Amino acid sequence: MGRIEARVWTALAGIPVVLLFVAAGGLWFKGLCLVLALIGVREMQRAFKSSGDYGRAPIIGEVAYPAVAYAVYFGFSALWAISTLVSLGVLAVVFGAREEQDGSRLSLASLCTTLLCTLYVSLFALLYPLRALNNGKWFWLVLLLVWTGDTLAYYGGKRFGKVPLSPLSPKKTREGFLIGLFATTLVAPLLAYMLGLPIERAIVMGAAVGVAAPMGDLLESFFKRELGVKDLGSLLPGHGGVLDRCDSLLFAAFTALLVLGAR
Repeated sequence: MGRIEARVWTALAGIPVVLLFVAAGGLWFKGLCLVLALIGVREMQRAFKSSGDYGRAPIIGEVAYPAVAYAVYFGFSALWAISTLVSLGVLAVVFGAREEQDGSRLSLASLCTTLLCTLYVSLFALLYPLRALNNGKWFWLVLLLVWTGDTLAYYGGKRFGKVPLSPLSPKKTREGFLIGLFATTLVAPLLAYMLGLPIERAIVMGAAVGVAAPMGDLLESFFKRELGVKDLGSLLPGHGGVLDRCDSLLFAAFTALLVLGAR
């Protein structure tokens, strides 16, 4: 089975399951967030180890997952969740600054990579606060916008793309990015009308998600390049791992909470 066929079959099998958990909300969605976060932590740890960096691999688990689990389980508000992420960054630097067994210390670049990876995995803590807003309507909007933007940016880039968007991801083009941004901004008010959400804020959300989702993808491309891996995982055939599949949504959720004036 080719990569395209595997990608399609995985999507057909996985999307209905994800939608059921999102629709159920409550403990079901909390459980989904915790499982995805745990898998994401393991994927990031394996990526560090595959790059030969065994010293920093445990940091991701030591710092990220306990905080994500605590925030999701106790239903932190969005503001508290975001504040937790900032605190995690400080903790990651402190943990990362520990001396290695040979007495050497990690470089600033290594510490920054560890910090970014820890913060990135911790973004799973923001999914539940977003799902809890307005009976889940904002989460549905963001999820649909991410899927719309990703799909149209991909096919638009293949058809019209000429100028690379970033050296981090040569296959992504500026034309595809602009098509995705235009699509999310255009579709957002239509989805908002169907969901009963404020049209004006939805337009802003559409533009914000149209920018944030590709940035999340590029950030993960940066991690993979720094760690020397093609994919962060292999759980989802044709898609890579959980982090490979959730990269756009995680960054979009963070941005969405900022747009909504997280409190």
